[in-house]
Amino acid sequence: MIDVENFVAQLKKFDALRDTDKIRKDTLPHIQPKFANEWMPELEPSVRNALKKNGINQLYQHQAEAIRKSLSGADVVLESPTASGKTLAFTVPMLDALVRNQGSHALMIYPMKALAFDQREQIEQLCKPLSLDAAPYDGDTSKKRKDQLKQNPPPILLTNPEYINMAFLGWRDQWESFLRNLKYVVVDEMHEYRGFFGGNMALLLRRFFLHLNSIGVNPRLFLSSATCANPGEQAKNLTERDIEVVSAGNALRPKRHFLFVNPDVPDFMRKEIVRLRVEHAALTVLAEGLQALVFCPTKRFLEDAFGNCQRIVEKNNLDPERIQPFHADMKSTKKREIQQKIKEGSINVVFTTNALELGIDIGGLDGVILAGFPSNVMSAWQQIGRAGRGWDKEAFVLFYAMNDPIDQFFVGNLDAFLNKPFDELVVDPSNEELIEDHMPMLKAETNGTLSASAKNILGDAFYDAAKNNSGRLPKYVRPHPLLKIRGSLGQSYQLKCDGEEIGQISDMRRFREAYIGAVFTFFGQKYTVHAHEKDAVVLNETEQHRKTEANFFTKMESLTPFDGVGYGKIEMFYGAMDLSMRFTGYKVIDERTGEEIETQPAHGAYTFDNRHAFWVSVPPSECATEGIGALEHMIRVGAMFVIPADRFDTSTYSRTGDEPFASYYENYSSGIGIAKKLFTILPDVLEKGIEIAEKCSNSNCQLGCQNCIEPPKSYNISNADINKIRGIELAMDLLEAINKGPDHRFRNGLMVPV
Repeated sequence: MIDVENFVAQLKKFDALRDTDKIRKDTLPHIQPKFANEWMPELEPSVRNALKKNGINQLYQHQAEAIRKSLSGADVVLESPTASGKTLAFTVPMLDALVRNQGSHALMIYPMKALAFDQREQIEQLCKPLSLDAAPYDGDTSKKRKDQLKQNPPPILLTNPEYINMAFLGWRDQWESFLRNLKYVVVDEMHEYRGFFGGNMALLLRRFFLHLNSIGVNPRLFLSSATCANPGEQAKNLTERDIEVVSAGNALRPKRHFLFVNPDVPDFMRKEIVRLRVEHAALTVLAEGLQALVFCPTKRFLEDAFGNCQRIVEKNNLDPERIQPFHADMKSTKKREIQQKIKEGSINVVFTTNALELGIDIGGLDGVILAGFPSNVMSAWQQIGRAGRGWDKEAFVLFYAMNDPIDQFFVGNLDAFLNKPFDELVVDPSNEELIEDHMPMLKAETNGTLSASAKNILGDAFYDAAKNNSGRLPKYVRPHPLLKIRGSLGQSYQLKCDGEEIGQISDMRRFREAYIGAVFTFFGQKYTVHAHEKDAVVLNETEQHRKTEANFFTKMESLTPFDGVGYGKIEMFYGAMDLSMRFTGYKVIDERTGEEIETQPAHGAYTFDNRHAFWVSVPPSECATEGIGALEHMIRVGAMFVIPADRFDTSTYSRTGDEPFASYYENYSSGIGIAKKLFTILPDVLEKGIEIAEKCSNSNCQLGCQNCIEPPKSYNISNADINKIRGIELAMDLLEAINKGPDHRFRNGLMVPV
C-alpha cells in the first residue's frame, strides 16, 4: 500500500516538491473485474491444462468473449485497459489453432522490438506444457539464427512491420513452408499504427494478406489495443477485413494516486527546474525502496537527468547502479538486461523515453514519473499503465508540467485528463503518395498481375492505383528495402569521440542539437561538437557546466492548394507546403552562473518539402497582425483535443504582413491525413482552442500568456507580438464566417464563386 501523504512528505524532504508548488491530487479507486463463470467447452483440452499448470484458473469476461469469438473462426479486435489480460486473450486461441493443426504456424506482429522481447517471455511460459516454441525474428536476430529460423521455423514467430516487409514479403520464397501453414496472426498495440506509420501499416497488411491469398492461406486475425476509442473502424482501416469487436472499457483498474505538479518557478527556468525536481523525485523513490519508471520528453533530457541523478545518489550514499537509462540508442543486449533487472527488482529507477511505454509487463512497479506530458493522451495512459499492473495493485503517478500549453492545461485540469475519452484514430490507406511508395513492392509480389479478388483485399484506392499503374515491373527484384515504414527521418550519423563510435543521431537532431560548436549531451556526458564528417559527428569531451542555446526560425517557401473554401475575404486551404528552418547562431552559457560566455553567428537551413498542411488567410488588420500568432497555436492546441495527432507529428507556422495567415502542417512528407481532417472540422478545433485559452488559470495572464499560447515559429512574429485576446477575437470571427457558409470554392486551381 502507498501512503500518499507520507510519499508527498518524502518528496518535499528531498526537494522534489515545495510548499509553493501548485499540486493537484486525485485517486482513481480499484475496479474489480467480472469473471467468466466457466471455461468454453470448445477449447482444446491440452491448452486448458497448460493454463492450469501456469496457475490460470479463471478468465475475465472480456477475455472469455474474445477467445470464444476467435475459436469460432472470427477475426477479432479486443479493446481493454492496460494490464487487463490482452496477451492471454489472443494467446489462448492462437495455441488452440496450433495444437489442432500439427505443423502449423502463428505470426505475432509488434510495433517495437522491446515489446516483442517482453511478450515472448509470457508466451513461452504457456507454450512449455504444449512443447511449442516461440522465437523473435527482427533486427536483433543474428544472421546465423535467421538462417536457422528460415530452415526450421518454430510454431510461433514474433516480428515487427519492417520484417513483414523485408523478410516475409521481400524474401517470401524463403518463407514458403512457414506461410503455407500460417493459421494465426496477432497485431498487438493497434493504436500505435496511426498517422504516417498507420497508413504504411495498412498498405503493408493488405499486401501481406494478398500474398497469403495467392497461395491459398487465410489465417485468423486478432488485433488488440488499450487506448483506442474506435477499435472497429481502426481495425477495418488497417486490414480491410471484417472484424468482430470486443470492447471492455473500464473492465478493471488498479488503485492509482495522481499528483499533478506545477512548480512555482519562472518560465525561463522551467525546463531546468523540472529536470532537477525529477532527479530528486527519483532519489526519493530509491531512498524509499520503491520502483518507478521516469518518462523523459527527449533523449537529451534523459541523458542530463540520468547523469545528474547518479551523482546525487552517490553523494547520498545510495547505490548508483540501481538507477539506469533506457532508450533506442542502446545496444539490444543492454536493453534486455535492464528489462530483466527491472523485473527482478535489482533496479529501482529507470530513466527512459517512450521506449518502455508499450505493453511491457513489469508487475512490481510502484509508480511512474512523467517529466512533461507525453505526445498525446493515449501515450500518457500507456506510460501510466506500466505501474500497478493488476486490478488489485496500487501505484502513484507523479507528473511535472513543462511550460507547454498541453502541460499547463492538464496540470490545472486534472479532472479533464482523468475523464477525457480516448481519441478516435485516423489511418488513411487511400493516401496516393503512400500507395505510390508501396507500388514497386506490390508489383514484385504479384508479378504485375492482380486477380479479381484482389480488390476485396487491397481496398478500392490501392487496387485502382495498381490497375492504373500496370507498366513495367520494378527495376529491382526485391525493392522492399526502399520502403520507409515509420517516416522519412533522414540520414543517420555516427557519434564519434576519440575515434570510437559511441552512438547514432538522426539528420534532424544533428541539425538542431549537434551543430558545430554545440555542447551535446550523451549518456550523462557532455561533449563539444568538433566537426561534421560525411557519415559522422565528431565530438570532444567538455566541461559539465557548459551548455549552448541555438537560434532557429522557420520560413514558408511555397504553397500548393489541393482544396479550399472562401468566406468573403477569409480563405482556408488544404494542400502542400514547402518550408525551411534557418539556423542563425548560438550562445554558450555557464550553467553555474547563468552567464553568457560567448555568442557565435552561424548559417544553415533544413528544408521540409511537400508537408501536407492546413492554412487560413485573413485580410490585413490590426486584429490580424496582433492575433495571428496566437491563433496559430490555438489551432495547434485545439487540434490535439479533436484530432488524434501526436504533438510531434505536426507543427504550426504563421506570418503577418499583407497576407496574414496561420498554418498547421505535418512533419512527414506525403501526408498522413491529419491536415486534411483539420480542413473538414476546423470549427471544432477553434472552439476547443478558445475554451483552453479562456480557461487559462494563470492569474497574471496579460496579452502574451505562455500557459495556453506558445511562441509562434514565424520569422516576423516575436513573443512580444503575441496577443491572446486578439487571437480569441480572430478565432471567433472565423467561427462566425464559417457558420454563415462559404461563397467561394477552390476548383481547377482557382477560387470561384459558389
